[in-house]
Amino acid sequence: MPDVELQPLLTTVAGSYPSDGLPPRRAIQRAVEDQIAAGVDLISDGQMRGDMIATFASRISGFRLADDGIWEIEAALDSPAEPATVADYAFARGLAGRRAEVKGIVTGPITLALACRVLPSAPYSAPDDPALLLKLAELQAREVAALVAAGARVVQVDEPSLRTALARRVSPELAYDALRALAALPSMPVLHACGDIRDIAEELLILPFAVLDIENTRIANLAAMDPDELEFATMRVSVGCVDTQSAEIETIDVIRERIQAAASILPPERLWVSPDCGLRLHTREVAREKLARMVAAAKDVRAEL
Repeated sequence: MPDVELQPLLTTVAGSYPSDGLPPRRAIQRAVEDQIAAGVDLISDGQMRGDMIATFASRISGFRLADDGIWEIEAALDSPAEPATVADYAFARGLAGRRAEVKGIVTGPITLALACRVLPSAPYSAPDDPALLLKLAELQAREVAALVAAGARVVQVDEPSLRTALARRVSPELAYDALRALAALPSMPVLHACGDIRDIAEELLILPFAVLDIENTRIANLAAMDPDELEFATMRVSVGCVDTQSAEIETIDVIRERIQAAASILPPERLWVSPDCGLRLHTREVAREKLARMVAAAKDVRAEL
């Protein structure tokens, strides 16, 4: 098992994997075995407990699910009785053994907040209320702490709504304050930011994470980053080299070219290789083959170093 802090062009996943309706523990077992069989260095449990909002909102006191499927905040938020992800993480870690590292994954406080409605009965004015963001940050930091206590060296914070937040009333300073506690405990804290992040790259690179995970197949996010800012940040970048919006399985040559292009911008020791996003919406066969070809392409480029 490679050292996640030393391996150049370390291969990983964004998180989710097809479940095909299997019971959660069986789906986790299959996801772990498929990722290891593909040769992925840093795997996940497949995120089999539902969507990224419900996994946490359903357990936090003060949330309720509205009839239209939107989570609402109706009262002051309070800690859940137990962590939402630790049991599945520990199960996946036990299955993987020393064959692969397993990362924990939590939904970030900004994305949790912006996905919900705030009711008049709640002590928060709006989804972007700093008091709400910082409260959710406190609760999600406890989830991260529980994952670290369970053995997670790498914990990924998913913030697909971060770009939207920064374009609204959430300042970079507030985003930093909301995320720093989540990044403080893991050896390798990872921030996963979806979509077009070219206009917020400067803000992302100063956040207190060891790795920034970005999509890069349809949007040239990495190439748009300022070289001086990249060098100054010293942050690793996990670059999406497999298109997860399409079921087409790219050739190893295509994926290799994407990795080589990324390696022309950042040195390999600061590059991780991943799909653009999760693979949940694809068939198992497509997901497994995409990962296998990604690993093969990364090995080819690593052999040339």
